[in-house]
Amino acid sequence: MKIQFLGTGEAFSDRANTSILIDDQILLDCGPTTVQQLMKLKFDLERIEILYISHFHADHTFGLPALLVASQEDGRKKDLEIYGLGGLTEYLSNLLYLAYKKSLTDLGFEVHIHEIGKKEEINDYEFSFGRCKHSIPCMSISVTKDKKVIYTGDGAPTRETITLAQNSDLLIAEAYMEGFKMHSSILGAARLAKESNSKSLALVHICRKENMKRVKDAKKIFTPIIVPADLDIIEL
Repeated sequence: MKIQFLGTGEAFSDRANTSILIDDQILLDCGPTTVQQLMKLKFDLERIEILYISHFHADHTFGLPALLVASQEDGRKKDLEIYGLGGLTEYLSNLLYLAYKKSLTDLGFEVHIHEIGKKEEINDYEFSFGRCKHSIPCMSISVTKDKKVIYTGDGAPTRETITLAQNSDLLIAEAYMEGFKMHSSILGAARLAKESNSKSLALVHICRKENMKRVKDAKKIFTPIIVPADLDIIEL
């Protein structure tokens, strides 16, 4: 599996918003900077077949109208499958109208929106989901095809997150900052990786105020730890 970190930052950092591209066809979250990052790669947007939205905060969703309209301008004809929590159809419809006065039926390609359950099988991938603890409903996701990749989304891990992450090949974990009940941290992500018996840990969504020296302390809890930069690639 090829995992590319389009962005690794939190909402208000000097890095692009956290967004992950898997095998050039699965996009996890789509913040305001996501399309710009894809354009830097000269990426063909029609290659994205599956889009997953972890929750409805702006830094994970406000790139959706740009992605859809840019795809329209590029002449996309292939259907796009979007997965997320209940209410995603109304949320996306409102967002698209506010941004460009368009509806989902104006795009020239089909957008199929699905409310996630416990497990989905799509294009030879298995997707599973579990709730994490955040200020609004938020879901973690595992993507499995020979290898198992977990993306926690935002929020502190719950028992569901730990179960979901068991024996993962790569755990991509939010690591915002210590002291927030509705967020995880660098040390919290390391503890999650250890408890879930993950093979490796990639830290994303680190707060600009967080002390990166905590990575050294985290490595006393779990190794290996990766702090990817924007556009970095990991091959599994």
